[in-house]
Parts: sequence; structure tokens; C-alpha cells
Amino acid sequence: MCVAMPGKVLSVEGTIAIVDFSGNSIRAEAGLVSVHPGDYVLVHAGCILQVLSDEDATSLADLFAELEEL
Repeated sequence: MCVAMPGKVLSVEGTIAIVDFSGNSIRAEAGLVSVHPGDYVLVHAGCILQVLSDEDATSLADLFAELEEL
């Protein structure tokens, strides 16, 4: 099973964004959507799929935290 993860964009250079996932930063391809530093995004397989609202990002982060506890 593959899961897309929510993260926060730290910086963007060209089509590459640095995305933070709870303190872990990764490079992600941002060529599919327009992103800016501070945006919450959904990332799968190194590609940003969509920009999330703050509310959706918080809900997903809470859900993943709950799953980790199980």
C-alpha cells in the first residue's frame, strides 16, 4: 500500500521544493502544481500532488499521529 504524506514547503527552487515532514526535510518535484514556501502539500513518491488547506493538513497530521499510536 502506498500513502501520500502531508508536509510543509520550506523553499522552492525551480520545480524542486524542500518539504518538511515533522522535522525531516526532503526534496520533492513541484512541477505538477504551483507551490510556495509555507504551503501545506500532499506528497507521494517524491512528487507534490496538491496544495492542502491548513485545516486539511492539520486533520491529516492528526490522523497519521493516531495511526502511529496503534
